[in-house]
Amino acid sequence: MRLMIDTNIILDVFLERESFYEQSKEILTMCENKDIYGFVSASTATDIFYLVRKALNSTDEAYKALGNILNIVKVLTVTNDDVNEAFVCHAKDFEDCLLATCAKSNKCDGIVTRNKKDFITFGITLYSPEEIIEIIKK
Repeated sequence: MRLMIDTNIILDVFLERESFYEQSKEILTMCENKDIYGFVSASTATDIFYLVRKALNSTDEAYKALGNILNIVKVLTVTNDDVNEAFVCHAKDFEDCLLATCAKSNKCDGIVTRNKKDFITFGITLYSPEEIIEIIKK
């Protein structure tokens, strides 16, 4: 499966968000083991860097975190057409709309997220971490 990994899944692991850590870590482990092919958008990469740096107050830790994720997932190209398509949608959350648009244009099978409701109107299959774990472990 080719899956876009939502920013919240990655941050759950890097920031050790207790109630979400285990399932999110399992998703990244599946990406690392190539049980699934994980992708992020370029904007997710910048978001990860910014949010980890802010949370840990360390540029070095932010680079380390981003380097770790770049060894596990691939960054997908976000094109001018992707941005324009997301813009035309006038979605409440432009960033989520752009992530979904990028996932669709790059032929991902879906998005792994803890916030399905944020993506529900974007016309792409959505999976929770628990759902992917169940699918892959069958």
